[in-house]
Amino acid sequence: MSRGIPLQIALRTVGGAAVISPSGVLEVATAPRLRTFLFKTLADQPDAVIVQLQDLVLARSYTLSVFTAVARQTADWSGIPLILVTGQRNDRAIQLQSAIVARFIPVFADLASALASMHSPPARQLTRLRLAPEPHSARVARRFVAATCELWRCEDLVEDAVAIVSELIGNVVRHARTDADLRLELRRRLLTVAVSDGDPVFPIRRPPSTTRESGLGLGIVTHLATAWGASQTSTGGKVVWATIRLTPPNAKVAINNAWRNGQ
Repeated sequence: MSRGIPLQIALRTVGGAAVISPSGVLEVATAPRLRTFLFKTLADQPDAVIVQLQDLVLARSYTLSVFTAVARQTADWSGIPLILVTGQRNDRAIQLQSAIVARFIPVFADLASALASMHSPPARQLTRLRLAPEPHSARVARRFVAATCELWRCEDLVEDAVAIVSELIGNVVRHARTDADLRLELRRRLLTVAVSDGDPVFPIRRPPSTTRESGLGLGIVTHLATAWGASQTSTGGKVVWATIRLTPPNAKVAINNAWRNGQ
């Protein structure tokens, strides 16, 4: 196997999908660069992220695990399909490792098949709203979230989702001062509230305040969300996301009964 080949990463857009074409050697030294590139591309929220493996050389058979690691770390919030394309190569290492990876993420032999799979993604509901860095945007975002939760029949999440979006948009208005893209997604009973902006500085958790419009702080986001975090985007900004799990109706009954019995 040839060593010393620098890892190059090309990116193009095809039919709404971000198609990544890495070339060179994928090894311990180059995997972090590819992983960071994948995170940023997923944070840009295309319809799908497709990685073509035709020009990639594996230093070790297990190095394709970088893709499953990225898929696991972003599964709770991105909702963006990560798809691999092996091409028509007879590289045994690529084919064997791809068979293992295929248990976790989709793997196709050609780009056309990968693009076609985008038309039958996992069931999910998705909506977006573009907001200006103006004080009234937090109010607009709260109304948008409340209306969306009602439309998607997850009214039980309204209060928490509204509180979270109020803080996230409030941070954009006060600190980032750029346009924001609000994305709501409901997938596998998990509601994701994600806000992208043009400022690369990640938010800092502060104590709650009663003087701000949101009055909550990221401490409350931490308390309300199942999980939350931030990731850089390829354009130099960031996306901050939070997820809330929809409690099944039978679980709610059990919780209410347990609460009553404890009184």
